[in-house]
Amino acid sequence: MSTTTSIEMAGRARTAPWRTVVTERPLAGALVAGFVATHIATVTGYWYHGLALHSGKGLPDLGWPAFNGALLIGKESTLAQFWAGTVFHLFTGICYSLLFAFLLFPLFRWNNTVGGNIAKALVFSLVLATISAVWWVPQLFPSFNPGFFSHNLGWRTVFGIYLWHVIYGLNLGALYSPLPPAVA
Repeated sequence: MSTTTSIEMAGRARTAPWRTVVTERPLAGALVAGFVATHIATVTGYWYHGLALHSGKGLPDLGWPAFNGALLIGKESTLAQFWAGTVFHLFTGICYSLLFAFLLFPLFRWNNTVGGNIAKALVFSLVLATISAVWWVPQLFPSFNPGFFSHNLGWRTVFGIYLWHVIYGLNLGALYSPLPPAVA
């Protein structure tokens, strides 16, 4: 006795189930992809000090939730700042995933393969990293005197900004990976 899954009934016996879900429910796929990609990139940002490129000199940790919390509710406790910043940061990452999925993703003419979708998200994440280094960090943290392209913070910080966004892009593209229209 054989059983048939809903994927097989839909004619997608050899397709990864998650890609089918993203194809059939792009909003849910974009929300999940944005949450997971933001969470993974954020967690890695707290461990950059362990990426020692030279003996004893790792990258600076990028605790974006703590920074965001300090900007949002600077007079509250550090715990309140952290959680407020975390919620703000996750919602920001999710909003960017929605922007990617519904406005930018359709503009890319590359194939909807997993690799092609990761490449699309990497391009998007590199644009976000550039905006962050050129405008966002200098605008929000003038007391650090980041300078143009955040260069006054040192190359390790700029590299960390790009690394954070590449991790976001890799995860976003891997998770928001709908099937090609011919298969869908």
